Amino acid sequence: DRNLGGGSIREAYLLEALGRAVDTHLLLAGRLDDQRTRAALAAVTEVDTPGRPSPPTRASRRLGDLRRVLVDRQPAAVVENRGRVDVLASRMRALGDFDLVCVEHDRLAPIVTARRAGSGRWALGLQNLPSERKRHELTLASTRRQRWLYRREMADARRFEAAMADAYDVVFVPSAEDAAALGRGAVVIPNGVDTDRFRPTPLPASPTLVFTGTLSWQPNVDGITWFCREVLPLVRAKVPDARLDVVGREPLREVAALARLVGVAVHPDVPSVVPWLENARVALVPVRIGSGTRLKALEAMAAGRPVAGTTIGMEGLGVVDGVHALVADDPGSLAAAVTQLLLDDDLAARVARAGADHARAGFAWDVIGRRFVDAVLVQRQAR
Repeated sequence: DRNLGGGSIREAYLLEALGRAVDTHLLLAGRLDDQRTRAALAAVTEVDTPGRPSPPTRASRRLGDLRRVLVDRQPAAVVENRGRVDVLASRMRALGDFDLVCVEHDRLAPIVTARRAGSGRWALGLQNLPSERKRHELTLASTRRQRWLYRREMADARRFEAAMADAYDVVFVPSAEDAAALGRGAVVIPNGVDTDRFRPTPLPASPTLVFTGTLSWQPNVDGITWFCREVLPLVRAKVPDARLDVVGREPLREVAALARLVGVAVHPDVPSVVPWLENARVALVPVRIGSGTRLKALEAMAAGRPVAGTTIGMEGLGVVDGVHALVADDPGSLAAAVTQLLLDDDLAARVARAGADHARAGFAWDVIGRRFVDAVLVQRQAR
């Protein structure tokens, strides 16, 4: 569903591209509300599965962490979705054989147990590598317990990723960095951007910053919380009128609480991020953990907004620091980059123009969709 988070946007556009090329049957947990995607598919099977668990308390989270690393030995999302996978695998067996089966997300990867000998080829899409997220979290860990936990989780995630990659005929990932981390001949299918929806508009003079994203996704929660507490005060020391709009779905309580900070407003569950990008002078991608590529960066660049972000936030997009975006990783350097874009009209316009050209030339969804279909058809014909 293109109206949901980044992963769902990717799935919608790739499904539509595939549906235009071959008869495509979608099996999903939940409901497909995006009618444009539904119209591109030959069939849709919607399955009721166990919902998300309630947010854990601190005590239950600590117990869950210990159980996961000592007993389960799999990534948290995989453990939490075992019931969902069992239901989907049962329905998969009932549907019969297909020439090619594409599975999205590490949390659903164990559905490969439904594969029958002699059936078609199976492909796995990994939008994020849990092992890379744990590697990043390890670098930020402040206690001995956290470091022990993240090392164990990183090792378990790497074993799980390797086992799943070996169980599938091909694995698709969104960046060359992820392909290198995973190995095993992973094929890169980048994220993209809707270049009709996100179009360059004139840059406003007002010192408005914007962050967009799913506000329950931990890499976004960590990144925007860090920016608001560590970076924004440094920006406002140089540009006192600077203000930040935090825009996105399902904000956690800790994100909603950022609105109490001077210069910060939180806008939950808006119908479209386009007006917020148009109103902003600078777009932010201060992500410190995770892998894949950030649709928020591509959307902002395609909309003609200069982007300031971290190395991880801009990973996989082929951007050159100082040309397509400004990239910095510590609070002082990132604050300086944001301040430059707020105060220097020529720099802001130059970065915005180069970023827009880069995103629109190489990451339009129609281009990415054709690339995905070509890769899928190679797998289908390899049967």
